[in-house]
Amino acid sequence: MSEIYFDNCASTKVSAGAAGAALAAMRDDYGNASSLHALGARAAALLTDCRAAVARLLDAEPAAIHFTSGGTEANNQAVLGLAAAGAARGRTVLLSAVEHPSVLEPGKALAGQGFNVKTVPVDGDGRVDLEALAGMLDGDVTLLSVQHVNNETGVVQPLEQIGRLLSGKNIFFHVDGAQSFGKLPLRLSALPADAFSASGHKIHAPKGCGFLYLRPGLRVPPLLLGGGQEGGRRSGTENMPAIAALARAAREVSDDLQSRMETCAAVKETLRRRLLELLPDCRVNTPLQGSAPHILNVSFPGVKSEVLLHHLEREGIYVSSGSACSSNKKQPSHVLLAMGLPAALADSAIRFSFCHENTVGEAERAALATAAAVREIRLLSGGGKKRRG
Repeated sequence: MSEIYFDNCASTKVSAGAAGAALAAMRDDYGNASSLHALGARAAALLTDCRAAVARLLDAEPAAIHFTSGGTEANNQAVLGLAAAGAARGRTVLLSAVEHPSVLEPGKALAGQGFNVKTVPVDGDGRVDLEALAGMLDGDVTLLSVQHVNNETGVVQPLEQIGRLLSGKNIFFHVDGAQSFGKLPLRLSALPADAFSASGHKIHAPKGCGFLYLRPGLRVPPLLLGGGQEGGRRSGTENMPAIAALARAAREVSDDLQSRMETCAAVKETLRRRLLELLPDCRVNTPLQGSAPHILNVSFPGVKSEVLLHHLEREGIYVSSGSACSSNKKQPSHVLLAMGLPAALADSAIRFSFCHENTVGEAERAALATAAAVREIRLLSGGGKKRRG
């Protein structure tokens, strides 16, 4: 029986086109883009083309795109750099309660440097509490960081409304777009963001490449010092194979975004509906409205997510118990806890995440396998009589 990969938020299968672009960069355009000879010029031209391809998907200026080693580096550079750039006017940094660890951990580092780092609460769907946020925007706030799409539940944050709250205030706004880049239509020209970060391996490019968009004219201190590549914002010889693959994946998404969204939405809705039919007491943590099409988070009362994950793995179905970056910490999801879920429900949550290659048939099979696994686990744990039906 074929495998079902429903863990596309953690990483995606590299597309044939992206792999081919990486190979060509390694075998043909292998010069250093900083070298002055013809091979260097060819690599530099490829780099320019890649920057333009990524910018086109975002409706952004190519010069505003700065390649990094991935989303984590981009988030670190944005949070640490923007806080430093705005330190003269304020020492308060606001982070939503449901941010990715690559934003929360730099926040802890800033707190160690004397910044006043505050957490913005969310509602029961995981959306930023706009009223609470408005009350936190005093004159000392220098940076707000909010992800666009939550990596665990798929909820889409109200960025336009947040932007209106920030209008007229001298506050930097960073958006972590790792789960919206290539998943939702994006126009950074219309988004009230000073910085936007994303990662290639979420859209069928290899691991090891991402980017940070910085509003034109904005200068932030770099994390890496050296030869001054990427306009002085990220030193180090550019990883051209990964960058070429990212650009190719971005072009593929740009050509097919609406179709991909519709495919993911159909898979997600089929799985959601069938799970509720087969296991009426499961709790869907992803809101029905205002969530991205490629993520579904569900809690199964009385069943630990790690146990269920391994049951499904034996059936060739691959899912996640939360963020892949923090799932090894053996703690309930901070995202679900921030939404008000009891620890037991948070500890029973599974994230299913999809791509355009998944099918409705896979969703049907995954729902049946999940229901069978949940019933078996409950029976073995002594809860079968109470929970079956």
